[in-house]
Amino acid sequence: MRIKVIGGGLSGCEAALQLADAGHEVDLHEMRPRVQTPAHKTGDLAELVCSNSFKGLARTGAHGLLKEELGRLGSKLLPLAYAARVPAGESLAIDREAFSAKVREAVESRSAIRLVREEVRALDPDAWTILATGPLTSESLAQDLFSRVSESGGKRLFFFDSIAPVVTAESLDHEILYARNRWDKGDAPDFLNVPLNEEEYHAFVDALVAADTVEAKPFEKGQLFEGCLPIEEMARRGRETLRFGPMRPIGLPDPRTGADPFAVIQLRAENAQKTLYNLVGFQTRLKWGTQKEILTRIPGLRAAEFARFGAMHRNTFLDAPKVLEHTLRLKGTKIFCAGQITGAEGYTEALSTGLYAASMLHAALRDETAARNFRWPEGTCIRALTEHLTYPNADFQPMNFNFGLLPVRDGWRKSQRKEMQIKTCVEAWEGFDPMG
Repeated sequence: MRIKVIGGGLSGCEAALQLADAGHEVDLHEMRPRVQTPAHKTGDLAELVCSNSFKGLARTGAHGLLKEELGRLGSKLLPLAYAARVPAGESLAIDREAFSAKVREAVESRSAIRLVREEVRALDPDAWTILATGPLTSESLAQDLFSRVSESGGKRLFFFDSIAPVVTAESLDHEILYARNRWDKGDAPDFLNVPLNEEEYHAFVDALVAADTVEAKPFEKGQLFEGCLPIEEMARRGRETLRFGPMRPIGLPDPRTGADPFAVIQLRAENAQKTLYNLVGFQTRLKWGTQKEILTRIPGLRAAEFARFGAMHRNTFLDAPKVLEHTLRLKGTKIFCAGQITGAEGYTEALSTGLYAASMLHAALRDETAARNFRWPEGTCIRALTEHLTYPNADFQPMNFNFGLLPVRDGWRKSQRKEMQIKTCVEAWEGFDPMG
């Protein structure tokens, strides 16, 4: 018997590698490059499209603690991300191409994994499966999936996500830009900064507010994800919104003046060679011509060459609390779900749910009854995340992992809450083997 993993992204590859190393034979299905999506550019496994960052590393931050948990649990892809790391201060940013190559090598090195390059158009209810097709699930498979969950009261949900522009390093004006990490963290500067004075900032905001965006269809309006708003949407929420968001200048003094600029645009390297840079936090749905017109008005970017313009795409996800068991198993089936299709937003969360779904499927194959009662340790990041995904919620929306999801025990003072949550999480994993 072979296990079917549908989707060669982060969660699918993590799940396939976990299952293979636990002794199972796996068919890993990836439709690209035969069938492409609106956001992907290649047929590579684990291709990242929104950002090259897995976010922060410090365990005092939610994503840092989640990474520490993944490391303790034996994540297969997290070490590959570290191996493809590019400098980005206290964040885990990676060279996308190098990372994808390492994931492909890992998959190809397992004889138990068979990579199948074809579109899966319908689910097989009799096959043990991990569905990890992500937010850009093909239309035919999405229709089949949602026809199955409608009986459980689930409805098709979606929101609209944006990706940021990428520019070539050689086209930037390095007489204007300066290299610096916020608060000078790290051994060497990993970011380039474009300083703006008050007049330049307000001119930029005015241009965004008046900009020609890609008009949303009536059924699309109101579906933007709050954690990844387009810059023009932020500008319309108030003149200072960007300056307290992605253009925050605090901790980035210009070495030529010694003072913080009025606002700053940060650029982060896309690859190890630093030939491409991503405009940090500048996801947008502006028309491509409008993007170029507005962004090249900015000092330091006047001659910018765009390797990729920002874009917007629809993300599909399940009404998880209604249709998934706590194991992330689709009710009444042999199908487990992982990644963004569950409503778990973020790269580190994709690895987490891929590992979790593999663990739960592995347990079900040994003893289905026991597996339904199998719980990961309380107070841990992944348990808190999966409980959020499956706990009844009439207004369910995608979410990143955050400390607010972790339980708070009686007697913890507010000042010590985070410290105790971290301590509880770390101690809970002692002796736990997710694939044991």
